[in-house]
Formats: sequence, C-alpha cells, structure tokens
Amino acid sequence: MRPHGTASNRGRGHMGQDTATAAAKALRLLDSPELRHHPANGPQERRNPSTTAGAPLNIGLVDYLAEKAGEVIALTREIAPDAGPMPATRADLYEWSINATGDADQAQQAHREHLFEKQRLEHAVRLGETDEVCKQPCPGCGYWGLMWDSAARRARCTNRRCTTPEGLSTSWTLARLAAQKIERTEIWRRNAT
Repeated sequence: MRPHGTASNRGRGHMGQDTATAAAKALRLLDSPELRHHPANGPQERRNPSTTAGAPLNIGLVDYLAEKAGEVIALTREIAPDAGPMPATRADLYEWSINATGDADQAQQAHREHLFEKQRLEHAVRLGETDEVCKQPCPGCGYWGLMWDSAARRARCTNRRCTTPEGLSTSWTLARLAAQKIERTEIWRRNAT
C-alpha cells in the first residue's frame, strides 16, 4: 500500500486541495472565539425576561461547526476506515481527510471534493460573504448572474429568461452549485490531458 499523499496521487487533487484550503480558512474563522461567543452589544431579538442566564456561546454556530465537522469525519471514515486519529483542530479536518483518502478511487475523491466545495460555500455564506455564490454560473442557463437569496437560502438566477414553468426565477442549492463546479473542473481536467 502506498503512503497517503505520495507523488503518484499528488497531481490529481489540485481543485480539492484549493477547496480544502479555502474551506479550512473559513472554518478556522467561524471557529474563532470572537464568533462563537455572543456579542456584548448590538441588536437583540425580542424575548421574554428569563430567570436564568443565557448561553455564553452562540449555540447555533457551535451546532453548525459540529455538523460540518461530523460530515467530513463521516465521509472520511466511510472512504478510509483506517484513517487514523482525527486532528486536534476542526480546520485541520480537511487536510486529514485528503491525506486519508488519497488512495480512494476517482468517484470517492469526487464525492469528497463535492463535500469540501459545498462546505466552502456554506462557510462563506455563514460569514456573510455571499459574493462567493455569485462567482458561480447558473446551472440552468450558464449565465453569470446568480444572487444569494438569504430568506430562501438559495442562489437565484437573475437572467429573466431562466425561469421555472410557473414563471419564477430559477433557484439553486449550494450543493447543486458545488456539484456543478466539480463537474466543470473534471471536464476541464479531462480536456487538458
């Protein structure tokens, strides 16, 4: 068995490595104490007075981080049950996953890269960087005019000709945008060789 990350498999994962690095940076920022703790000032939701103190952490963010880390861990263990110990920090999960699944078949690596790209987009949206979504072409028409719809949590196409049968603008999940990017990258890679 070849050690993970050998020269024989390094050239295959540039897209995955770049995506993993971007996802890790965003996860590191999301996992920072400044974001996990509730802000001391700023707008507050209206609520009934409580006799108990509120949680000192942003529970929604803590749950989000646990969910995303769990997805990476589960996929890595599914592909490589002998992946070894998990890293100490969440941001290192992506590199750990790439190293552990370096010998996986092409379909498994594409599945891993899809998860990384989806999480990269999710992290960006969570950080308020919705312009990352706008950098993707519409899966329906190819138009470079997607906008993030915060209420629907979907990307909407601004091309007035790209509509549903009901006449509404088409919308896409982050998972669909990630799948399209992986497909597009694979086509470019195949055509380049």
